[in-house]
Amino acid sequence: MFRKIEKKQVLESLSRHKDVTIDFLNQIKRIPKEILENKGNDLAEKAITMSQEVDSDLHAHKAFLRLSVSPHGILFAKSDKMKHYNEEVLLKFFQKRFPRLIILFESNRGVFTINQDSTLVVPNIPLEEVLKELEEQLPLNPLLTDLNEKNYHKLWECFAQSQIIQGRRTSKQAVSLSKKWRRAVAEDRSPKKLDEFFETPS
Repeated sequence: MFRKIEKKQVLESLSRHKDVTIDFLNQIKRIPKEILENKGNDLAEKAITMSQEVDSDLHAHKAFLRLSVSPHGILFAKSDKMKHYNEEVLLKFFQKRFPRLIILFESNRGVFTINQDSTLVVPNIPLEEVLKELEEQLPLNPLLTDLNEKNYHKLWECFAQSQIIQGRRTSKQAVSLSKKWRRAVAEDRSPKKLDEFFETPS
């Protein structure tokens, strides 16, 4: 799961650990590269363990954070499980993938977003209020409106087919969603919007 151990990357991740101190970080900087990267002493091993905790925290949010979509060109999400100071790295990850959209993320440390200059901005109000203010300022994005309101059945069928790859086991999540979709159609309650489908009781 973890990348090859490199001193530069260990220090970068370690700097975002919730329990790291300046003194400890300076001690790790003084450890020779060869000793640190090979866990050559107890201090090096502790530093690598802590940096991997940060990386695991970030990876979990990249992989499993569910972004909600505002038709005003905003993607937003909350998480009370982010342990380390990974907000900025997470925002840049999503910003790179959705460069034309605004990304909002709320953790226990507040609401975070990044402006066009990739400068971290931390509004001092709840995510719902930030979202409301932005939606009042921004026009509707036709692409996102269509995504939520039109051709939903075709979109779901295309997604379902894309998950069925010959020679590879279909994921449990895809199977579960497929069964959920078939039940909704059979009961004539298939949703008109994407987010409604995921809120449909199993």
